[in-house]
Amino acid sequence: MISLITMQAGAGDWLSWLIFFILLLFLTEIQTYMLIYSITSFLNEVRVYDRLGQWYIVAIILNARMDLIQKAEGVTPAEKAASLRNNPEFQKMLTWVKEVIDSFLITPVTLDPSGILQRLEHLLDIRKKRIRGIASKIVLDAPDYLKRDLESALEAASAIHTIYKIAEHIFRVGVNTKSYVYLMQLKMLIPFLREMVMSYYDALKAFQTGVPIGDSIGPMIAQRFFGEEINVDEKNDIVYSVSEFEGRYVLAIKAIGPGSEVGKPGQVIKNIVEELQGDIQAVITVDAALRLESEKTGNISVGVGAAIGDPGPEKYKIESICTKYKIPLFAVVIKESYVEAVTPMGKEIATAADKAVEIIKNLIREEVPLEGKVIIAGIGNTVGVGNGSGEIVGKKEVE
Repeated sequence: MISLITMQAGAGDWLSWLIFFILLLFLTEIQTYMLIYSITSFLNEVRVYDRLGQWYIVAIILNARMDLIQKAEGVTPAEKAASLRNNPEFQKMLTWVKEVIDSFLITPVTLDPSGILQRLEHLLDIRKKRIRGIASKIVLDAPDYLKRDLESALEAASAIHTIYKIAEHIFRVGVNTKSYVYLMQLKMLIPFLREMVMSYYDALKAFQTGVPIGDSIGPMIAQRFFGEEINVDEKNDIVYSVSEFEGRYVLAIKAIGPGSEVGKPGQVIKNIVEELQGDIQAVITVDAALRLESEKTGNISVGVGAAIGDPGPEKYKIESICTKYKIPLFAVVIKESYVEAVTPMGKEIATAADKAVEIIKNLIREEVPLEGKVIIAGIGNTVGVGNGSGEIVGKKEVE
């Protein structure tokens, strides 16, 4: 009996050692297949959002082009959809949408940095003009704000599609090479990629309905300083207004609304300062800023510099003109996360506007003398934020 128990125990030990060595030899392969399964699930999720994003684009188009639905044959939605698929005009629209979603921007060469910002601005202008032209052809006689919303919706859908393509590329390379390390790097990025995809997807909802996003807080605050008369700089997609505050002259600017637009605030500020020959006592930029995890959404900070998140050209114009004329440049930022910046505006951000206005007023009292002039620039996407209740008195480019 004792010998039998001993033999069974010995066999059990050998089996344990065998399993151990098998796991040791094939551990990497097992982990690789587990990673493949996990990443495949993520890619399927992103693929769904990619298709839903394109569905939102179609929904925006059909809301603006009810004539297409009316012309479509059939009674039920399925019959209407089948008729639309065979409509040459609608197929042309889908071709344009696919072009924008798959589009890309080749950044200027950096080996010779001379004039790089001018070259970058030129390329950005070309891209914007192309997308705006496509949006105008798709929705035809729709209001300008709907065309601008469609532009931004196309950009958001393009961002989701780009994330999907890059993640799919990394995944396929990892599978083909059976590289555990390569797949593990993608696995570590999944939480961040998922967050980005979800934020762009929620942004599509905002552009479809025309509601403000977190990044609209800057234009929303600048609008509070608008006077009774409003001018429009159509070339730079900016509206501006002059008002008086406790003996100081305030010139507030923001992108033209209520469509999705960021405009060229740097160019307008430069033009205004040059027109006044530097007779400006302060420039205050107001924008959303990325918060740290230790900070709360809606916190407000005051700093020095140009608070603007463009690729570089507009920020450079603000900094250079203020440096040329020795104009103090201040920044008031409202803290929020990246997700909150591109999704419909939350209560914490909206309620921060009143506090930010009071902070700006105090800054004007302290830094701008009586009868002095200050520029307040509301930086950010002005979707859902109108042009104020004042009268439009001019449509021109600021010379």
